[in-house]
Amino acid sequence: MRKVAVFLFVGALAVSCARRIKEDAFVYDKNLREGLFAELRGEYDEAKRIFSSSADRYWGGLLLADLYFYRFRDYEKALKEVEAVEKITNPKSPKAEEVLYRKALILENLGRYPEAGKIYEKVAVDFPQGKYFESATEAVEEMFRRNFPETLAVFKGGFVSRMMLEWALEQIPPFQRGRFNTPEGKKELVERLAIEEMALREAEALRLDTTKMVREHLEGAKKRFLRQAYYTYGVAKRVKISEEELKAYYNSHKEDYRVPGKVEIVRVALKDSAEAYKVLQRVKSGEALDSLARDTLLNVLKSEARIGGKLTIYDTYEGQKDLYEEASKRDTGEVFVFKKDTLWMVVKLLSKSKPRYKTFDEVKNTIKNLIKSKRENELYTKDRERLKEFYGVRVFIKRDTAEPQEEKRERGEKKRKKSISDLLQELPDTVAVIERLSVVITDRDVAKRLERLSERYREMYMTPSGVLNLLENGMLPEILEVAEAELRRYYLHYPVYKKLKKAYRDAMLTALYEKLVREKVKLSEDSLRAYYEKNKKDFYEEGRINLQRIVVKSRPEAYRLIRKLRSGKVNADSLAKALTDIKGEKMTSGRTTITEKSEPDFYKKAMKAPLKKWRVTRLKDGRWAVYRVFHKRKGRLKSFEEVKRSIEFKLRREIESQIYQEALEYLKKKYALKVFEDRIEELGGKEEEKEGK
Repeated sequence: MRKVAVFLFVGALAVSCARRIKEDAFVYDKNLREGLFAELRGEYDEAKRIFSSSADRYWGGLLLADLYFYRFRDYEKALKEVEAVEKITNPKSPKAEEVLYRKALILENLGRYPEAGKIYEKVAVDFPQGKYFESATEAVEEMFRRNFPETLAVFKGGFVSRMMLEWALEQIPPFQRGRFNTPEGKKELVERLAIEEMALREAEALRLDTTKMVREHLEGAKKRFLRQAYYTYGVAKRVKISEEELKAYYNSHKEDYRVPGKVEIVRVALKDSAEAYKVLQRVKSGEALDSLARDTLLNVLKSEARIGGKLTIYDTYEGQKDLYEEASKRDTGEVFVFKKDTLWMVVKLLSKSKPRYKTFDEVKNTIKNLIKSKRENELYTKDRERLKEFYGVRVFIKRDTAEPQEEKRERGEKKRKKSISDLLQELPDTVAVIERLSVVITDRDVAKRLERLSERYREMYMTPSGVLNLLENGMLPEILEVAEAELRRYYLHYPVYKKLKKAYRDAMLTALYEKLVREKVKLSEDSLRAYYEKNKKDFYEEGRINLQRIVVKSRPEAYRLIRKLRSGKVNADSLAKALTDIKGEKMTSGRTTITEKSEPDFYKKAMKAPLKKWRVTRLKDGRWAVYRVFHKRKGRLKSFEEVKRSIEFKLRREIESQIYQEALEYLKKKYALKVFEDRIEELGGKEEEKEGK
């Protein structure tokens, strides 16, 4: 796949498109803009009327195609509109990029992958400076995978290719991949890929996209992905930083990139010069200075003695500047005496480095990210105001700057915590409107939003000014950024399109499972109770005893031990670790849990023993246990109410599994799935041969 990307890059270099069409020119056409606003309001018939009657047949046709593609998923009609625009567009004009990219996207959704792949390739090669170059390049790789000629399975309306299988294998974590690297495993994976495609077609045939479950799932996914798209294409991509700007920033902030000089030393601090020179002679005679530095009787600096006297000093350390300067004059490995205040030090220089400035190339990316982040924040803040003006936002809450100091209460008087209903009395019924989108945000909408917040965060917004902050930084941006991403067609960019497509797929498959499997599972109270009565033994809860014991080999040893423990003068945990004859209980100081089944004889005796009193008893194997019981619980049969949910879960899972298998067989039969096992076996053989070589 890397070869595909390289080919496209090389091809793109050979083509020059000097002129570019104005970015999102359709937004500046007043008539088309009204159609866009109608679409965003959900008035699709009105939007269709405006787009189809527009004097601008180029943008009118493309926006109409987008309406069919994005809103209705009617790919045949979308293709018809795009092809109509294609006929009136010069294929060598920059305008052709918008047409061709849309056409490829629609063909992909129609399953016409070879055609889509060729057009994506044409977009990438012919428009290297176009806005869809990166998207088209990514899409070519996807189409290449789907167009690979070696088909491993076919079904009505689709197939699974060898490249699709290889890609699926790459997505499996390495520690799980081995299971699918056999002919049987690959066959299972091919079937999975085919069934997923067939299930999606079945879900669409059942119109599950109209169900509440799918709509809610898609609504949440849309908000996330379209807001990300707005920031990526509406903010981040608009920030351009030149090489000259980066160099200018580097030159004016050079001090920020200074690497200080440093010396690494080992030292011993002593009280007088005579001791210092004695140590110096010992070092010159072959003794290691770090060993001498560890001697706390010798080294005055006790904290340094623990680490062998090692110290790193930078030229920025004012308190150590004189020692740094002296050490930096010396050769590496040299040992010398240095006096500071009342201390005499024997110092060995381990290493040194001069101060320097990082080069521009070293810090270029850091500077770029710094400037980019700042510019993005500035642009994002500025664009918020533009969006509010563009979409006609009006807010009916005034900011009260005196509100934080609202009431000075007497010391000791408790302030009553404000409830949401109290807050609503301070708000107008309508707190904000977005005129162009016909959106009205009421006090009830604010209340619902506050109810979803944890109590800790809710307190930040429990005043009119707090609600204003919630609107400006939360509720309004959520609506406006999604609207802007849809209006500017950011969903057409391939990374965004893939995310939205996956969200749609996941929602549809979940809804299909709900319809074909979960909804068919019927469990009555009587059936749950009947299972309980039939399998009562499974719900018996064993008796358990938590205790501490020390197991020894002889009776005399056990009685000597219990006398010590009862005297209270010895530590039971320490004795257990040292003396117990059970290896596994040494680490837990003899603390363990036994049940009726694990040690039935000892369990009966321990169950009769009083709590926390040391006892002695002979074990079945002849050894002796000195023990005390901390907690005991007798065995019992759990009631039906206690286990009802676990029974329901177990039966539901069993029935679901059976119905699921039936649903799979139904899909395979309906869509006539055929898996070419001989091709999969040959594929496995080829790979094994490669590995052998």
